[in-house]
Amino acid sequence: MSEKKKFTVYVGSVVLCVGVAVLLHYVSFTNPYLQSICHLLRPFIYIGLYLVWAISFQKRIIQKEPRRCLIMIAVMMVFWMLVRMCKFEIPYEMPTALRYAWYLYYIPMLLLPTVSLYLAFYIRQPENYKLPERRCLLFFPALFLIGIVLTNDLHQLVFTFPEGRLGEAASYEVGVYGYGAMYYAIVAWDLGCLLAALLIILLRCRKIKNRKMLWMPFGAYGLSVVYGIAYYLNLPFWKIFSSDMTAALCLLFALIIESCIQCGLIPSNTGYAQLFAASTISAQITDQSGKCIYQSQDSECIAPEIVRQVVQCPIMLENGIRLSGKPILGGYVLWKENLSELQEIVRELEDRKEELKDANLIEEENLRTKREVEKLSVKNQLYDKIQKQTARQSKLLTEFIEAYSMEEDENKREKILGKIVVIGAYIKRRSNLIFIAEQTVKFPIRELELCFRETIKNLEWNHVEAGFSTALEEIRSEDAMQIYDFFEAVIEESLEDLSAFNVNLKRREARIIMSMSVECKTDLQEIARRYGAYAEQDFDGSWLLSLILGGGSGK
Repeated sequence: MSEKKKFTVYVGSVVLCVGVAVLLHYVSFTNPYLQSICHLLRPFIYIGLYLVWAISFQKRIIQKEPRRCLIMIAVMMVFWMLVRMCKFEIPYEMPTALRYAWYLYYIPMLLLPTVSLYLAFYIRQPENYKLPERRCLLFFPALFLIGIVLTNDLHQLVFTFPEGRLGEAASYEVGVYGYGAMYYAIVAWDLGCLLAALLIILLRCRKIKNRKMLWMPFGAYGLSVVYGIAYYLNLPFWKIFSSDMTAALCLLFALIIESCIQCGLIPSNTGYAQLFAASTISAQITDQSGKCIYQSQDSECIAPEIVRQVVQCPIMLENGIRLSGKPILGGYVLWKENLSELQEIVRELEDRKEELKDANLIEEENLRTKREVEKLSVKNQLYDKIQKQTARQSKLLTEFIEAYSMEEDENKREKILGKIVVIGAYIKRRSNLIFIAEQTVKFPIRELELCFRETIKNLEWNHVEAGFSTALEEIRSEDAMQIYDFFEAVIEESLEDLSAFNVNLKRREARIIMSMSVECKTDLQEIARRYGAYAEQDFDGSWLLSLILGGGSGK
C-alpha cells in the first residue's frame, strides 16, 4: 500500500472514530445501562485515539527530544479526557469535588501550549542539543498560573461566583460564574505560547513538504481562538459546533500538531519506504520470521532460513558478493556487498607480501653480514689498538724469550723468567683495560687493583717486595690506563735492581694522586718527566714518585 493510501485510511479511521463519538453525544436511550455505556464509551474513543497517536510518534519522529514533547502532549490530552470523564460522573451533591475537577482542566490547558513552545525550540536542532537554562524558566509562569487556578477558592482571581454560592453546583454553569483578571492571563499565555510555537516552527522550516496543507495549522489555531471566544461570550452557535469544550480543544490542538507533521514543519520519519525502495544499495528489511517487509530495487527476496543464518555469520555468494545481516527492532536488515575489487586487492597484497618476504630475507641476510663485518672491524680496531699500545712490551717479551732459551745459567734464566712474567702480565691486563674502556667511561677500582695485584705477584720471581692500597671506589678508564702505563714504565726501568716498592691511590678534591715509593739504584727522573710526574730521591736512596691526574670522576 502506498503512503498516500495509508494516509487516507488513517484520516478516514480518525474521522470515523470522531463521528461515532459525536453521534454518541446526541444519542439517548431509555435503558439506563445503555445510556451509561454510551456515556463512558465516548471519552474512551478519544483516549484511544490519543494513545494510538502517542504510540505513532515512536515510529514517526526521529529526534529524541521532539518525540518526548509530542508524547507528553498526547499524554496530557489523555489526562484531560480522564479528568473530564470523572467530572461528569461526580454528582451535584458533591460541589467541592465537582469544582476541583473543573479546576484540574487547567493543568493540561496551560501545559499543552508550554510544551508546544519547547517542541518548537527543538525543531531543526542537532540530536544532542540541550536547551539553554534560561528557556527552562518558561515552565514557571505555567506552574504559577496552575497554582492560581487550584487556589481559586481563596481569592477568586480566575473564576468569580455569586456571593455565598461558592458551594452550589448551579453556580458552575456557563453564564452564572464570572471571570477574574488571572483568567485573561491564562488565555493570553495559552494563545501566546501556541502562536509563538507555530511561528518558530514555520521560521525554522527549511523546506515545506506539502504547501497545500500549510494553512491547516494556522486555520486550526484560528478556529480554536474563535471557539474560545464563542465559549467565553456564551454565543449560541458554539454549542452547535460542539458543547464539549475538552473534546473540541483537544481535537483542534491535535489537528495543529498533526498538520505541522504532515506538511513538514515538524520533521518526521515518513516517506522512507519509497526512499529505501529507490536506493541503489542491495538491501532488504524483514520481520522476525524472515519475511521480507521492505526491499530495494536491486535486491532479491531471501529465504527465511538463509536470513537466520546470515544474521549469525555473513556468507559469501558468487562473484565476490557477501551477504550480511544484523538484527534490528522488530526484525532484521540484510544487505549485499560487492567485494570482488577488494578480493583482487587482497590477492595483490598477498603476492606483494611474498615478494617482500623474499626481499626481507635477503635484506636480513645482508644486514646480518653487515653486522658481522662491523663486529669484525671493531675487533680488528681493538686488536690494532692493543698491538700498538703494547708493541714495545711485545718486543721486549720476544727478546726476553730468546735470551731465556739461549741462557744456560739457571740463576740468570730464573731472573729472565721473572721479567717475562711481569711483561706478560702487563700485556694481558693492559689489553683487558682497553676492552673495558670501549664499553664504559668509568669502572670500579677493583679492575685496576687486579692489574696491580697480578704484577705484584709476578714480581715475586724477582724477589721484589711490593704493596698496593687505595681509597677510591671507581675511576675513569682513561685515568686507569695512564696510571697503569706509568706504573709499568717505572717497573721496566728499575727491574734490574728493584728491591721493593709501594703504590697508593687517593683522591684530593677533583684530582687523583698516585704516590709511589721505589727502592732501586736506577735514576727514575727521566721516566717521571716523560709521564709528567714528580720524582724525588730520599736520603736512603729510594725514589718518591707522584703522578697527579685531573680525573674528577673517581671517588
